[in-house]
Amino acid sequence: MVYNMKSKISYISQLWKNIIHLKNSKKCIIILREINGRLGNNLFQFAVAYGLSLNRSCQLYISSHFIARLSDSFDINLRNLAPESRLSSYSNSTEIINTHCTFYPHLLNPNNNYSLELSGFWQVCRYFIDYQKQIKQQLRFKELTLNHVNEFLNRSINRHNSTLVGIHIRRGDFLLIHRPVSSDKYIFNAMSYFQLKYRLVTFLIVSDDKLYCQKLFNRTNNVLITPKSFAAIEDLAILTMCDHLILTVGTFGWWAGFLLNNKVGEIIIDSKPDHSPLDVNCRQEDYFPPWFSFLNKTN
Repeated sequence: MVYNMKSKISYISQLWKNIIHLKNSKKCIIILREINGRLGNNLFQFAVAYGLSLNRSCQLYISSHFIARLSDSFDINLRNLAPESRLSSYSNSTEIINTHCTFYPHLLNPNNNYSLELSGFWQVCRYFIDYQKQIKQQLRFKELTLNHVNEFLNRSINRHNSTLVGIHIRRGDFLLIHRPVSSDKYIFNAMSYFQLKYRLVTFLIVSDDKLYCQKLFNRTNNVLITPKSFAAIEDLAILTMCDHLILTVGTFGWWAGFLLNNKVGEIIIDSKPDHSPLDVNCRQEDYFPPWFSFLNKTN
């Protein structure tokens, strides 16, 4: 009789666990199929999809070609990604297109009743700002990239005697399509800020217009420009290894700031007078993390 009672209790306990499991099972999915833009844009798309899946306790599907694109540069290790064969079981997904940086607050209200398919660029950090640690764990640079970058740094500068400030200068395609770029005045004012603050500073320049940078800094002794042989991912990796950053425009530099290794490093960003991005019509609180600073707010 005691045995039967124990069996009954065990059965009820297991039944209750099954009910809880069913209630907590992931009934929604976040879907990311298409690749838009280049590296900086791709990282925003990935981070938003991953962040929303964590926020809403949804499964995550990222297309194999998207994962392959990022895996060329990072040690992506996402477990339990939904296979493509399961997409048909989520027939109630809602496609949302975000051309740049529109923030939809309702997407951050956990709701397992419907799924989302993301299209567009999704340049809004508020969707993933609470999951910075998890995103950084996924966006770890390949060992080969790190070795190459460290070799360059070791033979080029003495890290023990100097504060290393990275500067990302975006020009190239922005000039072709007449998008605003940061002024020389902004760049030199930001450099002066760090030179006044630290005894010895070395500035490391990353740019898609190295010839322009060579002319701009031809009389500056404490400036180092990354070589033309560097791939984009090596330029991004070396920026994250700096002590502090000066950023201009574009998503590439934004991600250097987000992935910066130095947790107490200062990140100065160019902006419009209202501190919204210089080159796109986005709100400050949607686009910039709270630890990014503006030159007129530093002290």
